[in-house]
Amino acid sequence: MYDIAKINPILTSQNDVANYSFITVDGILYLVMNTITGDNSYIDDAVIPAGDFLNGYQVDAWLGQKLVADEKHISYGTGQSFASITAGTTLLKPKSDGTLEVASTAPQSGIYFKVTDKVVLTEKAVKMKVMTA
Repeated sequence: MYDIAKINPILTSQNDVANYSFITVDGILYLVMNTITGDNSYIDDAVIPAGDFLNGYQVDAWLGQKLVADEKHISYGTGQSFASITAGTTLLKPKSDGTLEVASTAPQSGIYFKVTDKVVLTEKAVKMKVMTA
């Protein structure tokens, strides 16, 4: 995936951004994956301060590829839980808090994710295929 990755070298945010979260800038969806060094390298959910440069990987360059997302990056609706996610479940691009929203149908436009199976990363997680409407 690194061979086909597109990175925005001047991407910043006016707000703090959690590492390994999704952000949308100028209508483009990015996955932020900064390399954290020093004492903060062992902190779960390290935060990149507002104004700092972000390694923003353009998600649409990964169409058809699979990403793994921990359960903490998924937002559930009423009556939904990790147990209700199955292969084929649709996850929409992030809400304002950066989590992926479980949806009953694919969106009319833009990037979304289709769960292919459940796995364990550092906790419960899903493999999801990058799709476009």
